[in-house]
Amino acid sequence: MFFVDISYSYDKLIKLIHHNQRLWGGRYNPIVPVKDSVIVDGYLDVIKHYDPDFIFYSKEIKPETIQHLRLFNPTGYFNLDEEPRREDILGVDALYFVSHLENKSNVLMPGDIWKTESPLLEYYRTNFGLTSNGIVSDYEITKTFNQIKVTPETFPTLNQIIHEQKPINQVQLSKRNLNTKILRNLKFAYYNSFEIVIAKDKTTIVDLLYYWNRHLYQCHNILYLTMEELLLLAPDKYFGGVLYDLSTESSIDIVSLSLSKEEVEEVIKEHLNKIAFHRRFQYKEIHKFPFEVLDDGGLFEREYGEQTSIQTLLSEEDLLFIPKLSFTDKVGFYPQKWANDIQITKIGKPSQKLLHFPLTTDTHYIVKQVDGRVNKRRNISFYIHNQSNTSGAVEINIPEFRQLLNQLIQNPIFQGTKLKTKYVEIGPHDSSNKLNSFIRSFNSDFDIIDDFFSDKFWVDIFESLCTSEKPAGDSISFHEILNNCIKIFEDNKAPLGKREDAYRNADNLGLGLQQMLKTLCELGVFLQGFKLKCPRCSSISWYHLKEVSNKISCKGCLEDFSMPIESSFFYKLNDLIKNNIFQSRTQRDGNLAVIRTLISLSSRRSHYSFEYNSQLNLYDDHHSKKPGNEIDIVALVNGKLIIGEAKHHSNEFSSNGHKSLNSLIEVTKDILPDKVILSCYKDEHSRLDRARNYLEHHFKHWDYAPEIESLLLRQPDYFNLSGSRYFYY
Repeated sequence: MFFVDISYSYDKLIKLIHHNQRLWGGRYNPIVPVKDSVIVDGYLDVIKHYDPDFIFYSKEIKPETIQHLRLFNPTGYFNLDEEPRREDILGVDALYFVSHLENKSNVLMPGDIWKTESPLLEYYRTNFGLTSNGIVSDYEITKTFNQIKVTPETFPTLNQIIHEQKPINQVQLSKRNLNTKILRNLKFAYYNSFEIVIAKDKTTIVDLLYYWNRHLYQCHNILYLTMEELLLLAPDKYFGGVLYDLSTESSIDIVSLSLSKEEVEEVIKEHLNKIAFHRRFQYKEIHKFPFEVLDDGGLFEREYGEQTSIQTLLSEEDLLFIPKLSFTDKVGFYPQKWANDIQITKIGKPSQKLLHFPLTTDTHYIVKQVDGRVNKRRNISFYIHNQSNTSGAVEINIPEFRQLLNQLIQNPIFQGTKLKTKYVEIGPHDSSNKLNSFIRSFNSDFDIIDDFFSDKFWVDIFESLCTSEKPAGDSISFHEILNNCIKIFEDNKAPLGKREDAYRNADNLGLGLQQMLKTLCELGVFLQGFKLKCPRCSSISWYHLKEVSNKISCKGCLEDFSMPIESSFFYKLNDLIKNNIFQSRTQRDGNLAVIRTLISLSSRRSHYSFEYNSQLNLYDDHHSKKPGNEIDIVALVNGKLIIGEAKHHSNEFSSNGHKSLNSLIEVTKDILPDKVILSCYKDEHSRLDRARNYLEHHFKHWDYAPEIESLLLRQPDYFNLSGSRYFYY
């Protein structure tokens, strides 16, 4: 994508256009005008549909003007007028696409036409690609075709040659195998329209910019010329035939932004109507350009780009074989470059996982030894240079999220620039190990965790076992669970029916609770055992199954006693689960808020594109054991990096002078996440919104502020109490 100042010279712009029209897809590289460091009105709605690998800007423009839009993630920003330029405008020569055409086709070959002094030379370069990237390369690529050599002697008959022999139009070749967006506007941009853009002269670039960017919208063809060129072409009877060949409809639209309607109609009357060949010319008034964008769906299936190829890698480190281009076996002759987009799916149980990456990912860590970037689809694009990548393969290393996180925190990439943060190492937070173990207890299945911890019946049981002060009160029998559930159901839903009359009855409820209790025991959330009373010292204690035999050692007096006959099972809540809910009988632990926030984030994923890491310590000194900062929540959802803070109660956000929020702001400005999230279980006096407002205030004047989200976690309820999970039959 190119950004040029509105005062950019005509000569520079026309040369840029000629260069782009020689490249595969180059005809659809937007050239965006900028006036007084502001994008010209209407172009923002156009360019947001595009995803450029490289951005070039004219010397009058500050790159920050474009970066602040936050629309793109290019490999870099490069000064178009710098001598020498840091990055060449490279691509694949569109002439290779002749391989898709019949060998008998005619192709125009320029031969010393630079010697001609005709003012029409630029017209043919602009509209028919009559220019060369090198005589040797053009000749070799088209040597199996009928080459028509254009010399200074044959130049005056060029319209006749184009009309009668229908040679390959090299500008049209640059539009084949598209991998871009074609915009639609059903009122002003028809897919079969043909427009002729007439500029008054070369003192303004307004018509030239329209000619170039109009093709981003649906149209069949578009031609550009100046009044001087038109006056030279109009007397040629074959020029009317050329216009006929370029159009498909009975009418041809004439557009000019530098001529008045009366002047254009005069041109039609005096010059174009006289050479009309079964075509009608009509003035098309342009009130505003760019046109309003309906959508970017104006691309026919037949115009789609290269075919997708699938490769299976047997390990995280492997060779990725580069697919050949469909239109040439070998790109040669001079430096050329193209991009490969890859989508990575990790195959495993229970399902496939689609890997997406944050925009701040350094792709050198993944696709080795080649440049690349993360595109707007959050996939990787990497570049192949025909003179550097001759092996046909690249090394690829697919990192685990923890490995990727190291790079994202220590050395994020910002729009092609590698940043270095103050953080030199990351490590687990004090409470992260118990949080990870909690999640592993549920087989790392957030859906199962959500089933139980959004269910008020089970949450109340868990919390009562955590806070009970009764002897062995952190255990419960099935009989107590069932009776408690019957009471809650009848208080909140309806009386239970008889077994023979309704399926919501006590027997079916017992079966459902048994199944859920069985699941919790298999997961290790509940431990099975017995609550027994010592006949000697009357101590009541809970004993795990492994501690029980015919003789039991009392945990009070340490004397043995006999196992009572027909003892009932009591189920004790695993200490690991308790410690993630409460730090003590009276003090809540924030881990459960973190876990439920991660559950909420995981529910937003598509194609299982979700990764997370438990709380992190960030170290700014290799020799210090004290972290420089910490993060409660780190997740990757559909390629977006999300960090955040989770509290049980919203008043904790403002404690210690907003310490946790200030730390979060500091980390955010260093690592540039896509989103910052604040979550809590309980919110009073709108303190959660006030915490969000606090962040927004601190990011208000920051150019790269993330999206801020406040999340009040859903309170557990009895929604599932009347469902099939409870009433099993």
